[in-house]
Amino acid sequence: MENNENEKKMNEEAAVAFDVEAKGKAEDDEDDDGEIRRINYPGIKAMPYIIGNETFEKLGAIGTLANLLIYLTTVFNFKRITATTILNVFNGTTNFATLIGAYLCDTYFGRYNTLGFASIASFLVRKFEDEFVYYDSAKCT
Repeated sequence: MENNENEKKMNEEAAVAFDVEAKGKAEDDEDDDGEIRRINYPGIKAMPYIIGNETFEKLGAIGTLANLLIYLTTVFNFKRITATTILNVFNGTTNFATLIGAYLCDTYFGRYNTLGFASIASFLVRKFEDEFVYYDSAKCT
């Protein structure tokens, strides 16, 4: 009995030492057997990568929108206000569609089904895009 208590105490000390080394958030949680186990959340280590990824993604999106504005006004000869309206609608739709997609993915379809469907849909759109869509910039003048 005493050996069991010493073993539990050593395990708890090791868990605390592991949490200090990992520098993550830790919580206590009870097992089905009633034993307390340590849950470690070391997600803080990944935060710089996530923030960096989101920063560069936003920079790329802003650069693409600026280039698309120039393209719409020079090649398609849209008025600036019309091109800006198109870009605002496009930007708002793409930002809002991710929320709808995330909700549907988490609620109904699941991660892998959504990823598979999106990959196949993207492939099919790119494959048939040239066959069905034809732009002649001379007709847009």
